[in-house]
Amino acid sequence: MFERAARTGGRLLPGASLSRESGLSREALRKAMRRLELRKMVHRVGPGLYASALFPPSLEEVAMALGRPCYVSFESALSRYGILSQSPAALTCATRRKPSLLRTFAGEVLLRRLAGSRFWGFREERGILWAEPEKALLDWVYWKLQTEGAAPALDELSTEDLDRAKLAAWSLRYPSTVRRALGDLDAAPLKR
Repeated sequence: MFERAARTGGRLLPGASLSRESGLSREALRKAMRRLELRKMVHRVGPGLYASALFPPSLEEVAMALGRPCYVSFESALSRYGILSQSPAALTCATRRKPSLLRTFAGEVLLRRLAGSRFWGFREERGILWAEPEKALLDWVYWKLQTEGAAPALDELSTEDLDRAKLAAWSLRYPSTVRRALGDLDAAPLKR
């Protein structure tokens, strides 16, 4: 079942689907999955959600399932786009839910809460929601200002591929402190 799911792009399987496919009752399935988990053949990802150890999901797939609604943003997205040279220790995601740190078999997911009015600017790629590069930068600067009271150092970012017009337009949906912090990017070459 897990192999078939992996071939069709679904590496996470709900217990209800496994029960239906196997013909086992929910209780029998729960016991069977617990035995497989003890033998390190499956991972319990969340309540009623499992993954095969042979066909494990990515950390991003786990985040999309457990953190819903969420999208990958902040340092993780900036690192993916080559804007930030360091890779964060945990996958950083924006959510409308309560902020939390999820410790999973695949790694840690840091869910940072954004108001619904700031929950936009992402695209879907193979089932994963990714912030656009400009949105990831705005989210990151906004988050740093809110939590640390200061903007991050922007002089070490590789910003040449950012769309200046999109960044300017989208920054209007953020407080003026974010726009002032981004003013430091004016000296850096940005895509026009």
